[in-house]
Amino acid sequence: MPSPRRTVRVLLTTVVLTVLGSLLTLPSATAQTGPKIISGWMPYWMTSPAKPAGVTSAVANADVMKDVSPFWFSAVAGGPAGVKVVFNPNFGAAEANAAWSVGQLRAAGLAILPSIADGSGKGTMARTLADPVRRAQHVAEIVNLVTSRGFDGIDLDYEQFAFADGRSTWAATQPNWTAFVNELAAALHAQGKQLAVTIPSPCSTTNACGGTDGYWVYNIGGIGGAADRIRVMTYDFHYNAPGAIAPISWVTRSMQYAASQAPASKLVVGIPAYGRSWTKKTGSAYALSGVCPTSSSTGGARTAYNSLTAMASSTAAEIPALLQKVGRTAADIQWDAASAENWIEYDKPVTWTDSSGAQQTCTARRVMWWVGPQAALVRTQLVGQLGLDSAAFWTIGGDDPTMWPLLRGYAQQLAPATTAVAVVAPTTAVFNTAAPITATVSSQGAPVTGVDAALQFQAGGRGGWVPVASAPLAADGTVGFTATFTSSGSWRVFIPAAAGRGEQASDPRPVTVSTWVRATAKRPQVSPRGRLAVRVVALPAQSGQRIVVQEQRGAAWVRVGRSTASPQGIARVVFTAPAAKGPHVYRAVANAKGVLASGTSEPFTVTVR
Repeated sequence: MPSPRRTVRVLLTTVVLTVLGSLLTLPSATAQTGPKIISGWMPYWMTSPAKPAGVTSAVANADVMKDVSPFWFSAVAGGPAGVKVVFNPNFGAAEANAAWSVGQLRAAGLAILPSIADGSGKGTMARTLADPVRRAQHVAEIVNLVTSRGFDGIDLDYEQFAFADGRSTWAATQPNWTAFVNELAAALHAQGKQLAVTIPSPCSTTNACGGTDGYWVYNIGGIGGAADRIRVMTYDFHYNAPGAIAPISWVTRSMQYAASQAPASKLVVGIPAYGRSWTKKTGSAYALSGVCPTSSSTGGARTAYNSLTAMASSTAAEIPALLQKVGRTAADIQWDAASAENWIEYDKPVTWTDSSGAQQTCTARRVMWWVGPQAALVRTQLVGQLGLDSAAFWTIGGDDPTMWPLLRGYAQQLAPATTAVAVVAPTTAVFNTAAPITATVSSQGAPVTGVDAALQFQAGGRGGWVPVASAPLAADGTVGFTATFTSSGSWRVFIPAAAGRGEQASDPRPVTVSTWVRATAKRPQVSPRGRLAVRVVALPAQSGQRIVVQEQRGAAWVRVGRSTASPQGIARVVFTAPAAKGPHVYRAVANAKGVLASGTSEPFTVTVR
């Protein structure tokens, strides 16, 4: 389990072709979809059929969620490595409930990276990571956990370094932790699995970052190349005293600094889906009114005093009901522009029994700060502003349902603009001849320029697409290629993505390529019923290809002779000339073979004298 301070965390010009067949202008293909920009942790107590809030929320919002991390596992002291990974001891019926949750999440298409919390106690994990043998054993155990249970990866939430071990240990721990993350990432990647790492903010509450400020033990720069995602817990800025939980200036500064140390595309901004409330103070005195117990009270009176003065946490889902209970409405909720966070004050009465048995009433003036739906949106917008991977919520399940339409709308704004690719190409071609293939590319009604278009070919209309040529798009969004046709297949023009615009390929354009055929008569004049010989060349050479010679009779072509091609693609067709004197028109046809369609020669004339 995390430390007490983190209890809530555990918790292509168009032309007209005049050669080689008809033309077709093609529309663009599949439209773009919005990105998945939300992630988060689900507490174990929200991942069972009896208490499904975490799973229910994740499944309901899977269209914008890329992965989830159920808080199921703990690293506890014991085993050869000094630590071992077990189900959280408080997770009742863990095997059955985890299996049920995995089924629901998988059906929704969500990646699952369960969290391991460091529950091994002060200094224990640090000692394991300091020993290369034990560290390797711990790596092997985690990899086995992920692969044996079919998870997509794992999330490390090792917080003892930050909140239990003490800053004096960090210089020794940092290189061992860095080695561990790099070794674990390599081992997981070898199995096709992912590693997420959850860490506290690298910035202090004075917005000083790096060096000896913030939680530098986690070494963002050292683990950024290895981990697939680094989730930064940018919350609990105020904990022991009233104030904003996640002031936007501090959150932004934390993520900006993290992005200076590791690729922004790997960073995840952590967002609290909860509130905290405190009793106000004047100096050292709590704002209490009525007859109140004191800090020295015992028994029930002491319990009442603690209830009046202790900091309390509420999930974002619980806050609307809490406010209703204390007589507050939406109109009472305040918005702090500086922190971009919500707050409210309310009275909390408590009845207690004094030492004489008399019932007394005491009222505490409470103030609560929380990240409501609008505040959640402001923090999620850092994904687009800073180029982050995503935003992660603690918790999925404790979230306010009214935030999801705001986040979904923002995700749709981040969706890359669609790209339209209209192509002009021949439908037929003769072997080894060339013709233009052109395209016009636009996005949101404007020409696309500044990128190279790629002409691609797919042999036979099946299999992979092979790059043939590339050329830059002109200022009007057009591009032209000269394609040489040697085989029947499909052609397309592909446009890569650019900032704010999605990649797109045109619909495939099938082009049927026919055999190139040339036919010549041995003699241009023959006697009636004389011997007429025709030499035919068919390319590409295909041994055994059937060759026929046809005579034009009115509107019809009638076969008068046949032969087969040699390995060099040459055939000699001999037949008897007509009895009727005068000119006779002939042509040769090479029948379809292999990847080529049948081809026909230009007509030629033989005169019978």
